[in-house]
Order: sequence, then structure tokens, then C-alpha cells
Amino acid sequence: MKCKYILLVTITILLVSNAKAQTRTIGLKECIKLALANKSTILALNAEATIDSLNIQQIRAKNLPQIALAYDYLYNPIIRSNIVPVGQFSPNPTNETRAIKFGTNYNQSAGLQVMQPIFDASIRSKIVESQLQYRIKKDQVTTANEELIFEVAKTFVSILTKQEQLKIAKLDTCRTAGTLKILRNKFSDGTILKMDLNKAKINHNNSIFAYTALMSDLVTEKIYLAFLSNLQAETIEIVDVDNIFSEQNVTVLFQSNETKTLSKIKGLDSKILLTQQQMIGEKAKYLPKLSLNGYLGADQFSNDLQPFQSNTWFGNSFLGLALRLPITFGESKSNKLSQFQTQIKSLNFQKEEELKESQKNRQTALQEIGILKEEAKSYAGNVDLLKENVQLFNERLQAGQESVENVNLEEIEYQKETQKLNNVNSKIWQQWLVFLKNAGMLDKLK
Repeated sequence: MKCKYILLVTITILLVSNAKAQTRTIGLKECIKLALANKSTILALNAEATIDSLNIQQIRAKNLPQIALAYDYLYNPIIRSNIVPVGQFSPNPTNETRAIKFGTNYNQSAGLQVMQPIFDASIRSKIVESQLQYRIKKDQVTTANEELIFEVAKTFVSILTKQEQLKIAKLDTCRTAGTLKILRNKFSDGTILKMDLNKAKINHNNSIFAYTALMSDLVTEKIYLAFLSNLQAETIEIVDVDNIFSEQNVTVLFQSNETKTLSKIKGLDSKILLTQQQMIGEKAKYLPKLSLNGYLGADQFSNDLQPFQSNTWFGNSFLGLALRLPITFGESKSNKLSQFQTQIKSLNFQKEEELKESQKNRQTALQEIGILKEEAKSYAGNVDLLKENVQLFNERLQAGQESVENVNLEEIEYQKETQKLNNVNSKIWQQWLVFLKNAGMLDKLK
């Protein structure tokens, strides 16, 4: 039958693909690079970090001189009266007072105002807070990058494993197709029973279904990888071109205690520093504020609406220091500080839990890898032995000393053992990725 069923199933599944698309061999590093460059969530976080960076410059600008052109034109329908002790100006001073109006119906002023902050601790505190906010955003970007790298690598390993499993499933289906053909000929010759032929048909149908399901899983994994890396699923041909999944890379974990600070821990440290700075900022609100104020302009007073009347303009200017000492803000300072202290305790608890969790995951991954390596070694030995047996059985079959059924059974055992070996190797690499993630070493994959 020349595996007609295999070809039919493969063509059916790939109908969703673009027939004109050219396949592209791609390795893990390129997948990661494409994913990091195109993932919208990471691009959004980078944009937010850029906004925080610009906000730092915005706050720093508050230390620059504040300059304004000021102009006012006022109409005074009722001119204010002041009580003047006119009796004090007599040769013989008395307590006589008189209400005298000061001002005119119209007055205007125009000038240049300047305010230069000299000391304002709250501005400095807000600058540091913004720098920490920027740092937190960058930590979030790093964490998101690591999560994406881990997800891409995990999917990559799954695809590699399924590709190897697909090769075995294809051989298995070709084998059952060949057996079915032989038994059909024997049934036609009347040398076997119908139940033997039916059993062969069932075995072949099961092989086709297993191959179809595995092909579907592989396509699904490629679609997910394409989603992560912004590629087209039908163009992806996964190959370990970077030689990342080599025995040496697993062995090195047991030879080195290298670990790096996790991005999540860095993020929590940054949040703790931010909360501490917010406490400093809360205290800074109650510190005195000193600024240099200046004004240069002129005022005009007139009883008629004549903005440009001559001899009615008078110069006006001042230069001096302004000191402000806040007393209250309508809020409880101690309560606000207590909130910050409680938040710091909470963040420290989260950090402690995160450290314990990552340490547990690292140790568990190493333990699992050690057990799986021993299991893989056993399966590899079995595969070698069964491969030799299959060769011997085939030689005996050609010599007429063995039956097709026994050869098939031996091939099934060989393929099952190979399948087990592939599954174990996949688990080893999955645990390897878990270790790298919890050791802060995922950058080794980039």
C-alpha cells in the first residue's frame, strides 16, 4: 500500500496551510529573538517604561525657574475705604479718624514674574520615586521577557519531541499497512481466518488514528509557537540548529552552583525601595520650602477707561525670598507612614516566599533530572538491544525461519521503547528549562 493512508492523513491535516508557503528552518534562538521583538504585551510594557522615563524629566523641570508674563485690568465699581488717623498728623495729635478711599475706578498692571525654587525636598523625593517607578517597569519587562522565553523554549522542546514521535508513528503505520497487505493475500489464499484479517485491520486503523492525533498535536504546537514568535505555522520547520539541547548543557547544572537574582526578586526589591522613598516623600511634605521670587512691571491708575493715558503709569518691582513651612495637610501623617511600613512588611514576606519557591523548584528540577537521566540510560540500552533483535528477526524472516507476527511484535516493542526514550528526554529538557527559569539563567537560551 506504500503507506497511502499516511499520505492521505498528512495531506488532509495540512490543507489548512498555505500551499505556496516555503518552509523555513528555524532554531530556538531565532524563535526567542522574534518573540521578544514582536510580542505586543512586552512592547506595551516598554512603552510604559518610556513614559516613566519621560516623567522623570518632567519632574526635574520643576527645579527650573518659573517665569510668567502677568497682566491684569480691573474695574472697581466700589473703591475700598481705609480708616486713616488724620488726628495724628495735627500739631496737637488727636484720635480723630476719617474714612478715605484709596484707588481709582480703573487700574491695570503688567509685568514679569519669576519664581526660582531653592529648596523643596518634595521635588527631590518625587524624582527618586519616578526613577524607582521606571526601574519597576523595567523589572516587569525583564520578567515578561523571561516568561516569554520559557514559554517559547517549552513549546520548542514539545515540537522536537512530537516530531520524533511522528517518525515512529509513521513507521508503525507503514508496518501495520504492510502486515495488512500480507494478511489480505493470505486470506485470499485461504491460509488464515477472517478474525486474523479483522485484527490486522483494527491494528492498522489504530495506527492511523494515533498518527493523525499526533500530527494534529504537532500542528497545534506549531500554531502556538507561531503565535509566540509572529511566524506562520505552515512555514516553520523546527531544528535544534543552535545545539542547545545537548548532553553537556544538562551536565553543567550538576557541575556549577551558578544562580542569578531573579527578575521577580529584583522587582520586589524595587517596590520595597519605592515604598521606603514614599515614606521619605511623606516626611518631606512637612519640611520648609524656600524660593526666590521676583517681579518687574508697572501699574496704572485712572478714573476713566484710558489704558494708555500718560502720567498714570508707575513702576513696580520686588526681589526677595519666600519661606513656607507647612503645618497640616488635612491628613494623618502617622497613619500614612504606618500604611507604608505595613506595605514593606508585605513585600518582604512576598520576597521571602518567592525565594523559597524558586529554591524548591531548582532542587526539585535537579532531582527530577537525575532520576530521568538514569531512566533514559536504561531505555537507551533497551533500544539498542531491541534494534539488534529487530535486525535478527528480519534476517530470520527472510530465511523463512520466523513469522510476520513475531517480527511485528518485536518492532512494536522497539518502537515503544524508543517512544519512552523520547518522552523521558523531553521531560529532562522541560525540567532543565524549569531550573534555568528559577535560577535566573534563561538568558543562556538567547
